Amino acid sequence: MLSPAEGSWWDWLKNFFNRKARRRALYQKLDEQAANGDQNARYKLLMLYYDEGPEYYPLVFKWTVAVANQGEDCGVMLQAAEMYAAGHGVPPNDEKALLWFERSLSLHIMLGKDSPFSVEAANYIQEQIQQLRDKLGKETP
Repeated sequence: MLSPAEGSWWDWLKNFFNRKARRRALYQKLDEQAANGDQNARYKLLMLYYDEGPEYYPLVFKWTVAVANQGEDCGVMLQAAEMYAAGHGVPPNDEKALLWFERSLSLHIMLGKDSPFSVEAANYIQEQIQQLRDKLGKETP
């Protein structure tokens, strides 16, 4: 029979090798840092959209919209649009997806050759905008 000290050690060892629990704790810590204004933590959380599964979409969405609202990163704006369009972390919303696709493309145009988007990415965004406008019955300005 294990003594209480050995049982505690065994629990610690199981938790140490429980990758999922350690990831969850790390992401909770990053969320706290991001809430305190740590930009690096915010961008690490944004990358979970590509690195982790749907379990983390609500957390990713929270920080994607927070960073996108700053209006400085057209890539993050594009991610917000795609999350709204797909319903990842938020109920699907074509109106908001269209808004973020348009904002992303506008910033891309304003940045000109300093934009991180390729021609293909800009074309993809334009296609998404047109599809959503058609779906919502909105005319192209």
